[in-house]
Amino acid sequence: MQNLLTISAYTPDFYQHVLDLSAYLDKQRKLKPLDGASILFCFEKPSLRTKLATEVAVNQLGGSVIHITPEEFLGGKILHAPQDAEVPGLPEEREALQDTVKNVSQWCDGIFARVYKHETLQKLAQWSDIPVISGLCNDHHPMQAIADLYTIHESFRSDKPLTITFVGDANNVAFSLIEIGLLFGHKMQFAGPMPCYWNRDQLAHFAALGSRYGGSFTHGSDPLPLVRQSDVVYTDSFVSMGQEHQYAEKLRHFAGYQVNEALFSKAPSHARFMHCLPAHRGLEVTDAVMDHSNSLVYQQAKNRMVTAKGVFAVLCNAEYRTEAPVQAAAALPTL
Repeated sequence: MQNLLTISAYTPDFYQHVLDLSAYLDKQRKLKPLDGASILFCFEKPSLRTKLATEVAVNQLGGSVIHITPEEFLGGKILHAPQDAEVPGLPEEREALQDTVKNVSQWCDGIFARVYKHETLQKLAQWSDIPVISGLCNDHHPMQAIADLYTIHESFRSDKPLTITFVGDANNVAFSLIEIGLLFGHKMQFAGPMPCYWNRDQLAHFAALGSRYGGSFTHGSDPLPLVRQSDVVYTDSFVSMGQEHQYAEKLRHFAGYQVNEALFSKAPSHARFMHCLPAHRGLEVTDAVMDHSNSLVYQQAKNRMVTAKGVFAVLCNAEYRTEAPVQAAAALPTL
């Protein structure tokens, strides 16, 4: 059984197989590798693309989706007692997570969870007898990274390494994007303010990935010199979900990091713009860049559905696996 919690858990061969299979399954709509399968969806965070694109993918592959609330599946608080009541000995959780996961494993064929803490996904994987696939956590967003790599390769159609620059926050999207880019030998760059930067362990992790797979990682606080040599300029919201209380503070840090027409014009004329969405037009990016002829934002969104097909087929149907995908990169520590 396989799970997908982080990008660096697998080798490039795994992801190349997923990408190739995604394109194939999207064209061969008659194939139903999830025929009769039931996939449980549980979302602690709101979602449009992750939820809808993945549900469409599962449906097109012949599977069905069952939505369940975090209160029902992830333990939840005791809801039947008055909120202000003091009940000695009353458990805080409705049910142990271990028990709910073991129950779900008897009925379903996969779990797709979008949560706050990475530890929640790790506990699900620890106790589950079926594949657990991350729909996002505070530290990682592997499904987004796979779709982004598919979009980049689809757009450039080149075997040569590309220069991909992320401008903004050192967040989950940036982390997984840098990981998958390094796995495929691309030159990954990051520009962001020091208060919202990578820590020492994360920087060491990127260096290890680059050394092992041939990619490189350059980082700094000034986006201009990095954008000048970029094939792709990528940004994301400056304030991630759950950080709304830091809104004013983070906007102060990100003054000067907006991807606007002045900054994007410094990139080569062939450079593409990417954003995982939702975008806050006028904050991290301007309308002129979002709607630019070189913008790939809606292509990225479409490919969330395309690559979900490859991921779920490989993880939830053994017939669609090869020897290469099951070789986890065990020798490399995973953050």
